[in-house]
Amino acid sequence: AVVSTQSTGDALRQQNITVLGGLISPVHDDYRRHKKTLIGYKDRRAMAELACQDSDWVQCSTWEGNQPTWTPTLQVLEALQNQSRELYGDPSVSTTLVCGADLLESFSVPGLWEEEDIENIVGNHGLVVIRRAGSDPDKFIFGHDTLYKYRTNIKIAYEPINNDVSSTAVRRLVSRGLSIRYLVPDRVMEYVERNRLYKPT
Repeated sequence: AVVSTQSTGDALRQQNITVLGGLISPVHDDYRRHKKTLIGYKDRRAMAELACQDSDWVQCSTWEGNQPTWTPTLQVLEALQNQSRELYGDPSVSTTLVCGADLLESFSVPGLWEEEDIENIVGNHGLVVIRRAGSDPDKFIFGHDTLYKYRTNIKIAYEPINNDVSSTAVRRLVSRGLSIRYLVPDRVMEYVERNRLYKPT
């Protein structure tokens, strides 16, 4: 996630967009009702914090995970935006959702997103989509009415070096007993090994 956020920041700066910082926000444990394989927030937060240790501008946000229950993405963006405006003393600071093509395409999954939330996320906050091999976000945006309506608020981040590393791939390697060295920071790899995360039960 940190690598993707770093390259996304570089891509935005090349488009003359000012980037003040990056936040990784681990989702609340209650989201397990949608994703049964999700491990506990405590472990996900710890790994995110370890991954961000060497970054001078990407950090882990604990707001979402510390709420009493799962919070929809729109509300998380609004809360983080309010925090950022207070931190920088600038009411014009805005938060943008950085996502992979898989999350973008989930906007078409029936019942997963409120249409009003999609409209507010894209219309008021904007999206930065990390393009991955085999994905075609431009085509998907063209075929989705709301995304096409706000297409000028969507930036596609083209990574200069093809990077197909994903959290799904990392979890699968661990579950198969294979090494994830050089795919994640050593601190994260050691945490996964020490706590025996993602091992088959």
